[in-house]
Amino acid sequence: MNSSGRVCARCSRIKQRCDGNSPCSRCTRLGHMCKPRSPRSPCDKENPVAFHADSGRKKKCDENRPRCSDCHRLNTGCQWPVSIDDTELEHTDPDASTPACQMPISPTADTIDVSDGDPLAFDSTTLDDEEFIASLFPHPLPKRNAALVIDRSLLSANPYLRSDEDRSLFNHYIQVVARALSRSHDSDRNPFLVTLLPLAATSDTVTSVILSLSGCHWRRVYPSIWRCALRRQGKALTQVNTLLGRLDRQYIFEACATVLLLCLTELFDGTSRVWKWHLKAASAILKSPAFQDLVSTDEWTFCISLFHYLDSMSTVSRCKAPLLHNGDSMTELTTSLRRSSVPELKRSQSTDAIYGISPALFDLLGMVNLLANHRNKRVDELSEIGFRAAATHLENRIDEWRADQDHDADQEPDTERATSAFEWAIRLRLHQVVEGYDPRHEFVERAIVTILDSVQEIPYASRVEGCLLFPLVIAGSSSVSMERRMMVKERLMVMENTLGFSHIQYARQLLETVWSEAEGDLNWASVRYSQFPGVVFI
Repeated sequence: MNSSGRVCARCSRIKQRCDGNSPCSRCTRLGHMCKPRSPRSPCDKENPVAFHADSGRKKKCDENRPRCSDCHRLNTGCQWPVSIDDTELEHTDPDASTPACQMPISPTADTIDVSDGDPLAFDSTTLDDEEFIASLFPHPLPKRNAALVIDRSLLSANPYLRSDEDRSLFNHYIQVVARALSRSHDSDRNPFLVTLLPLAATSDTVTSVILSLSGCHWRRVYPSIWRCALRRQGKALTQVNTLLGRLDRQYIFEACATVLLLCLTELFDGTSRVWKWHLKAASAILKSPAFQDLVSTDEWTFCISLFHYLDSMSTVSRCKAPLLHNGDSMTELTTSLRRSSVPELKRSQSTDAIYGISPALFDLLGMVNLLANHRNKRVDELSEIGFRAAATHLENRIDEWRADQDHDADQEPDTERATSAFEWAIRLRLHQVVEGYDPRHEFVERAIVTILDSVQEIPYASRVEGCLLFPLVIAGSSSVSMERRMMVKERLMVMENTLGFSHIQYARQLLETVWSEAEGDLNWASVRYSQFPGVVFI
């Protein structure tokens, strides 16, 4: 009961009951800053709350101009009553006072609707989800109605863009997808732009796979664009076989980059199993004599970094050794942080932008999942002793890595937080492999607290936000309390909006499936394989 009459700004914005305390119980529970609602201005009384023109729906309008979020999401026209605000709007946007036209089925090459507050954000959630996400942000959600102007110089430099849909997809890749893939906000250090755009300007195959990847990202907002992207994907698959038949270093680089981007496209789809074949094909290319001519070049670094990243992360789903370690025994893999089969990756623009955190962590994750692959080989006391000895050795490796990291004081705060979350996700994964899935174990509690505390300190849309999916899934799968589960779910919902790929949504659905069966067996791996075979937590 709110006897004080006070309502905080957050509860007011999401139209929820506030208990009037300072801070209120809702903000306290969710860990938000609780501020009093600003006094209503005189103009608020003159302008009643706006509702959609469709009176049958009776949904409150967020009043974004020229088209509100709900009409944008449903791809319908948006009509506005004449008001004082319309007069002001005419001075800034001459078209805003007229009803917005319905969006075309396929976006044109001149304007593409994206969010002007965050270059990675786009409309992919329901209105209820938007209100839920709005309760998490300390500031209003970015507007979704800005027109994004295509960089004509980049488009004109590519002769393989043959239609408006091609140009729209290519522009979407440049402006949104390449930035979502990179852990660096500096476009000059983004290999998905710096390395791939010049290559696409000389390669129809690479252009096609870029358009396919862009369409995969955009399909939830513009489903019809996926048809164009699928045609391009099929074209890239056909052409890559021709490239592999040539020994020139340029062609082998094109082939490797194409196969890796095909793998990314299938992974981000979230339901496909085809990515495994692309990953194996990339492994064969990287080990071929023709590719060795590229060693130590920027092209080599990009391909080996991206492959190593995908290879290590995919071991979580497969519980097998990384492909670059194929043939190594458990003892061999766990006695060396880096074997000769994985060339040393020095700091570079590619490694910084692809990993975001230390590449050594991905080696450690691969080792943990190789160990997981040997769980069923513990058939007697001797094999159990060997298994636990390997696990102890691997834990020591993680400790040694952490000791080395503590001497490096140059990391940015967000990078260090993401590193800590990822490290403890690996430690928790190792504990699960060795000790089982008891969520009430003391070590599990310590790991979850460390992971979630680190994640909470990383701002939304941070450049390292893409590093958080694996830690969130690992921590969420072992979380028992509703508060922690909601904390994980909230962050994943935000990442669905800021990063935009479908595999994040499927990862969240995976966790919800695990939670729904939490009263029984918490061995979430069996649930993953039966219902979410394509999810990889990259």
